[in-house]
Amino acid sequence: MVFANMSGKEKLQLLVTGKSQNPRCFKGVKSLPVLYERNKKAWMTSSVYEDWLHKIDNKFQRENGKFLLLVDNNCPAHPKVLIQTLKAIKVVHLPPNLTAKLQPMDQGIIKNLKVNYGWRIIKRLLKASDKKMGLTDLNLLDAIFDLNKACADVTSDTIANLFRMASFVKTDM
Repeated sequence: MVFANMSGKEKLQLLVTGKSQNPRCFKGVKSLPVLYERNKKAWMTSSVYEDWLHKIDNKFQRENGKFLLLVDNNCPAHPKVLIQTLKAIKVVHLPPNLTAKLQPMDQGIIKNLKVNYGWRIIKRLLKASDKKMGLTDLNLLDAIFDLNKACADVTSDTIANLFRMASFVKTDM
């Protein structure tokens, strides 16, 4: 799950779902740069989404902020029932078949993140081939750290431009 505000200045930790509750590669790791949740199929589920939503709602309450969260209408992991329990976040489900046109994350933010991540993997492959090694030592922890760095590489200007492309413009109102 990727989350950023309209200016791109506020990016929350990525939410990553995996299959294992305690992957071996996490042994000895005190903290992760992302939120990690477990699911049998490593998919986003409504319970993972609800837990994440409550965590960020609590964070925003502590900061005395009010936020609008745009989510895909067609995703079964985005239930509409818990919306009333949120205090700092208003959730808006986009109309069917318009998510790709209206959702800034789908306008290119996620694509930019994936491209950045892909470049990191290519660099890792090249480094491994230079050392005549395989990529067998790449694990979930490495992928998480690379993904977090790839997210940091998505600039606030890129995010703001993609929000504008999706017709979101900051006004004084």
